[in-house]
Amino acid sequence: MAIYNAAWGIPLLFLLGAGLSFGVETPRRAAQSCVVFTGMSFVVAAVILGVRLTHAPQAPFISLLTFFTMTPPEGSVFATQFQAQVGIQIDSLSASFAAAITFATLMIQTYALTAMRGEAGFRRFFWASSVLGFGTTGFVLSPNLFDSLIMWIAATAAVYILVSLAWQRADKAVNALRIMVVLTAGDIALTLGVAFTWIKFGVFSSLLAAPTGQGIADPFSWDVVSHGVLATLDKAVASAGPRAIAVMGIVFVVAAVLRAAQFPFHVWLADAAESAIPVLALVAATVAPLGLFLLARVYPILANSPHVLAAVALVGGGSALLTAGIGIGQRNLRRIAVCAVASELGLGLAALGMGGFSPGVFIAFTSVFASTLLMLAVGNVVRIYKTDDITEMGGAWLKLRTTITALGAWALLAGGLGLSSYYALSSSFSGADPAGGVFSATERTVITILVVVAAVAGALLAGRVLITVAGGAVTRRRGFQHDRIADVEPGLRRPLWLALVAAIAAVLAGLPGLQPFKLGGRVAGLTFMRFVFYGSHHQAIDFNAVALLVALLALAAGIGLAVFLYSPARRAAASTGAAPWPMRALEQGFYVEWLTQAAAAPLLAVSGRVSDFDAQVIAPLAVSAGESVDLAATGLGSFRNARLGRYLAGALLVIAILVLLSVLAATGHLWVHTA
Repeated sequence: MAIYNAAWGIPLLFLLGAGLSFGVETPRRAAQSCVVFTGMSFVVAAVILGVRLTHAPQAPFISLLTFFTMTPPEGSVFATQFQAQVGIQIDSLSASFAAAITFATLMIQTYALTAMRGEAGFRRFFWASSVLGFGTTGFVLSPNLFDSLIMWIAATAAVYILVSLAWQRADKAVNALRIMVVLTAGDIALTLGVAFTWIKFGVFSSLLAAPTGQGIADPFSWDVVSHGVLATLDKAVASAGPRAIAVMGIVFVVAAVLRAAQFPFHVWLADAAESAIPVLALVAATVAPLGLFLLARVYPILANSPHVLAAVALVGGGSALLTAGIGIGQRNLRRIAVCAVASELGLGLAALGMGGFSPGVFIAFTSVFASTLLMLAVGNVVRIYKTDDITEMGGAWLKLRTTITALGAWALLAGGLGLSSYYALSSSFSGADPAGGVFSATERTVITILVVVAAVAGALLAGRVLITVAGGAVTRRRGFQHDRIADVEPGLRRPLWLALVAAIAAVLAGLPGLQPFKLGGRVAGLTFMRFVFYGSHHQAIDFNAVALLVALLALAAGIGLAVFLYSPARRAAASTGAAPWPMRALEQGFYVEWLTQAAAAPLLAVSGRVSDFDAQVIAPLAVSAGESVDLAATGLGSFRNARLGRYLAGALLVIAILVLLSVLAATGHLWVHTA
């Protein structure tokens, strides 16, 4: 459909807004221009999603731009033909996530107009967040691996700019460096996956019929990758077999796990918690879910790789449990929120790994809205209480009704009503391998236990946040006027209400068990599961009453434990004694951050020595060379006078005469030769 061409505007409007912000004089106008173009991008994304909802069965729409093409004779072992293409692909998956990411970015930028007013890096935040929107939406709309890699790296660069807004402070610069190291490792993993895909499927793609308007079939396109996997299993691809598919899948899984901030790589998202709240919200809501989106795009590789899906489920379930446990032991509210985001994405990985493509993608989709809601609510709480320490908060229900309403809604959604634990459990109970096999009983049992315990821990974490912040009395401390607490200004409440409505609507769109019904004519049950699915037909994952019951019991158990452990009286008694060792271990995040800092210490020491060598040796040499040139120029300048000028002119005249005589003598035209 021609209207799908408007989808080019989704990422390009972000880029245009970032570019025009440089031509505006005041930072406020620059920020507003970025917000306006983000809003335009969201409108386009919403229109595209609406059109796709009414034409869900249609084939994906793909529009490409080819920069260059290499078409030498194709070899039989290594691929030599290549074409660099970027573009857009509109299908149910990309349309859903494009609308979600543009909405989240719009809400966060609108929130930042008030939250970051007067802060250093105000203008830089908005143009960098628009560049991040370009990278994230460009990634979800990418039609091939090559374009995805470009957008993936662009998002990494934008994240580094955002987390280094306060680059003048040494601690912030070190945090930004650690974040960049982890994200760059993910970039390298994705680059290796793209290169490996070309090596294995490049020759195979040259044998396929080229799409209309193209000279060769793109070896990086999602369709060619899917066909290449099936052909490899049928032994129709030279020098490739099941082991090559498994290696390819592992490389993509590593890239996704790093980007999704799964344990122990959650440290990069924990470091981002030291940034401004709008920066943290952007990273958690629009960057981290891209790890699951990547796995959804390369799902044919995972589904046909021996034991890779089970490994993904194990990593996701274990990470969901560990990150939720770490969050329970934290006192920093921002880090607690980070752990909640990572735990929810871990449940999404568990669902994807147990064959639940639609459930896993749905968890990633709702995570965009839930993370936005959580981070904006946390930003309001931190702004009012002027501290990140959750133990110094309390009594917010009577003072911050809007913020606590949003925080309570998030707690219920994260605890189980958001369907994350239900869909992870239903995928584990079904045990349906998308490739046609069945997971073993041991795999299903282990993943089920991990998901159930992680669901209880996640509900406990959410309950702790809500009860500690909203309940009890306001904690009194020196310099804090507890009797003057009031809700935040309207500019910070409006985005919160919109995020709350969007989060609830996203969950309602994924309610299980809704079937097509008749209302005059046959109306399709347009739930998320029937809109975004793997293969040519939606998955037949029926409503699972047992999974729903277990998820609700986990919610009740977690909230009950939170009430028991974190009631105001219990907190007062616990504050007088030392925390036990397991709680201290959770508070330290199983010492993962300490280990990363210890591992980075030698590198920082080496870099310091290099810097010292540069300052003490290289820089003086360069200065000496420059001073020598200046000294020589000064000496020559002292001889510059009218007589010296005449001498130089006479010398040049003599040289010119000698050159002329030499030429005449060499050619036989001197008078002695003609006499």
